[in-house]
Amino acid sequence: MAVNVSESLFEQILEYLRERTEASDRIAQNLLKTLETLTSSSASRSLSTKSGGDRSDELASQFGQKLFDAWQELADLQVGENYWSYPVMFEDLAETMEISVDRFVQYLANVQIGSLQLIQGRGYNYQVNGHQAASLTFHSAPTLKKAAIPKVSDNKPELGSKNKAFKVGDRVCVNANRQQYANHKGIVEQVISVSCRVKLDNGWTAFLPNHCLDHIQ
Repeated sequence: MAVNVSESLFEQILEYLRERTEASDRIAQNLLKTLETLTSSSASRSLSTKSGGDRSDELASQFGQKLFDAWQELADLQVGENYWSYPVMFEDLAETMEISVDRFVQYLANVQIGSLQLIQGRGYNYQVNGHQAASLTFHSAPTLKKAAIPKVSDNKPELGSKNKAFKVGDRVCVNANRQQYANHKGIVEQVISVSCRVKLDNGWTAFLPNHCLDHIQ
């Protein structure tokens, strides 16, 4: 049976037990040890809960920037400095950020990040604001208050780009939608949802959304 005791009364009980313990009362000594152990354990749990809550609140408030940092780190490890548009799996991002995938998806659904593209995978996908996705990428540095996370079906902003489709081996040219690679030519090495990995003639490898590419006849 649980009994609520005021803090002042509890302190009086402890003080009485300490006095009895000094008088060699073994029963009081055992009771004192039990109560001190219980209060120490309770304080530790309270501190742990508060600390965990503080870390959770901090991550939630900084999630957009931490997400980009994690994505940039993983993408750079894979392809080097040409990491823009490289897709990274949710599981890998969550592991790097030291949170569960479920918590990752929860945070992802509650932030506003411009330049972010969600990518639907062929296997298992997570629900993000009603849309299925398994990985994500950035096409430029994020603007955290610019726009909501784009829908999977809205990742091709240029007029007419929705009809663009590429296959491995296609000869392509990067258009003005991607200034840093504009007018570079190359060959499609991999097709990833609405993006392609392109081996450029200068030796670089770039991951580019379809609306940034034009076929070369």
